[in-house]
Amino acid sequence: MHYKILLLLCSIVCLSLEAIPYKTLQGQAQGTTYKIIYEDKLGVDLSKSIDSLFNILDASMSLWDSNSLISKINANTYSGVVDLHFEKVFLSSQHISKKTKGHFDVTVGPLVKAWGFSKTKHLLSPTELQLDSLRKLVNYKNISLKAGSITKKYPNIQLDFNAIAQGYTVDLISDFLSRRSIANYLVEIGGEVRASGKNQNAEIWKVGVENPSDENKLQAIVALDNQSLATSGSYRKFFLKDGKKYSHAIDPHVGKPVTHNLLSVTVLAKDCATADAYATAFLVMGLVKAKTLATKQKIDFLAIYEENGKIQTFSSAGFKRAIL
Repeated sequence: MHYKILLLLCSIVCLSLEAIPYKTLQGQAQGTTYKIIYEDKLGVDLSKSIDSLFNILDASMSLWDSNSLISKINANTYSGVVDLHFEKVFLSSQHISKKTKGHFDVTVGPLVKAWGFSKTKHLLSPTELQLDSLRKLVNYKNISLKAGSITKKYPNIQLDFNAIAQGYTVDLISDFLSRRSIANYLVEIGGEVRASGKNQNAEIWKVGVENPSDENKLQAIVALDNQSLATSGSYRKFFLKDGKKYSHAIDPHVGKPVTHNLLSVTVLAKDCATADAYATAFLVMGLVKAKTLATKQKIDFLAIYEENGKIQTFSSAGFKRAIL
């Protein structure tokens, strides 16, 4: 499953995590890496249960699996009732799309594919005629959930949960740990993080936000006090054509990669799915619009951008308080 090709944009910053009673699970899933650290008072190995959760979500929302539910819906070979996880992600996506005025849109898949940011990668920019044809397929208002089934206005509409499903997976695993009466844990998948309680040193969990100009440096260290954090960045995933850099962040309204100077956006929220989706929306809309929307909806975020060849940052007041 490959929801988002984002290398680890947030690094775990915590020492001495291998000692009992904390346990660490790590590996590959959803086309990226994951790391789960949790208090293990009972000495229970939860790896099989975690693997099962990954498999359940793969079967529901993986675009890399032609037999997944989302792939069948995109191919118009499934018209039944969707599973609970699919329903939750879809409804959350629709809600955030409305709040962001379509800057977050899970129907953007045809445009992502056209620009070469999908399984089939290429460097041929689509023509204006092609974009005109594709843009009519990209509108969250043209797809709905009725009686548990997905209804499309046009058959060629494609769903793509890449910008929210990884955050949802973090939430799902976090909730699983909570139901096991585990109060202290950190779940990280591909840089999307959710933390609860304290680490093994009895301190609030800390994560690092990567410096876009140097992957070996951190732009900030953030204390996660029972919160989630997600980052969306354009500085890793892009291609060059005719001397121009094309970002992977596609503006659904114009059908083209964004051209502003935002390099990454990191959002703090209670749940990781929300942080994940808003980080994508803010990256698409740019810093000015992101500030306005974040103020209105009381969302805390950190923006890293380039100005006159130098890395600059903007932090909301709430995010500043979380920075160590």
